[in-house]
Amino acid sequence: MAEYLFQGTLDNTVHDISYEQIKQLYKDNRREEAEGRRITQSSYRGENYYTDKNLQDEFDKEYLYRDPLTAGMRVQYPHGVIIQQSQRRNFYRGENQQYESSVPSLLRTLNNPENGYSTRKEKELYRIVADMRIAEFAMLLKKFEHVNTWNVCDTLYDVLAQHYGLETGWLDITSNFNVALFFATCTFDNGKWRPLNKSDTEKDEMTKYGMIFHMPSNRMPMRWSMNTEKFSDCGDVKGENEKGERQYELLNHPKYYEKHDNLIYPIGFQPFMRCSMQDGYGIYMRRAQPLQDDIGFQKLRFRHSEELSKRIFKEMDGGKAIYPHEGLTQAQFIIDEIKKSTVFSKVAFYYALKKKSILSYI
Repeated sequence: MAEYLFQGTLDNTVHDISYEQIKQLYKDNRREEAEGRRITQSSYRGENYYTDKNLQDEFDKEYLYRDPLTAGMRVQYPHGVIIQQSQRRNFYRGENQQYESSVPSLLRTLNNPENGYSTRKEKELYRIVADMRIAEFAMLLKKFEHVNTWNVCDTLYDVLAQHYGLETGWLDITSNFNVALFFATCTFDNGKWRPLNKSDTEKDEMTKYGMIFHMPSNRMPMRWSMNTEKFSDCGDVKGENEKGERQYELLNHPKYYEKHDNLIYPIGFQPFMRCSMQDGYGIYMRRAQPLQDDIGFQKLRFRHSEELSKRIFKEMDGGKAIYPHEGLTQAQFIIDEIKKSTVFSKVAFYYALKKKSILSYI
């Protein structure tokens, strides 16, 4: 499926989908996954579509079909240099209940009136705290030898921080429907994942349903083309560390936020496996732009069932298929301490101060 499941005007309508439709999306995703592996392996063998006729359609097949499906290509984006995974035809986000606003964790904290951040000054001070936590997390990662020797692309510390539970301005998106379905049918409880049960889903009307936000990936190039000029208008932003500390300066530049659409950024391969196993992409939000208000995302709702949750939980090996056992997992207790840190190193303070200094409109 490379188009919207429901045709017609995009108007943020919530569409109910059946289990048969979920099953079809699941099967389509598996076929597309196999297709990506096949094309990647073919490309690595040096195969191509060219013949001695040198036809235009041969070039088109290489450029429009083989290249996007071949994992391993290095691409420069505003957030850094990434090594792309095999691209798929759709983007998804799965949530295990209906929420009023789907925004990044940092914005959820800042915009929750119960947390008491009512003024701009209070919110910006908390942003600095969140950035210092990310800096401490980055310093932890740099203690791993394979991070220090990782030279194939940029290490996206903010994105990795998001995937390991720190508050950031990133909202997780995936190109893998089965990953989205896992997050829409399972819950993280007492330090581990489990399938949803009736006591989870029958609390109120919002918990009865799982949500899938869906956008065909062929819609994103138009958004990128409309926003490219905004990046070029941000000027030549200099930074000391080309590999790690200037990645998000363009994303934080005030001119970029005069007008802004939700742009989906690829994460690709990173020193740790979690991002790539989740076919990870992300939306970076400085200001809240909930998916519920983004007409580019079609809203798909399904009624929860214990049978479906158990089936998906088993299919994803209890979460191990997207949460691999890796070296960073053993340092989770340190990461948990970083999440609630209130005392920071001088390096972390200067990182947060430098990141904030570009925001001249504050």
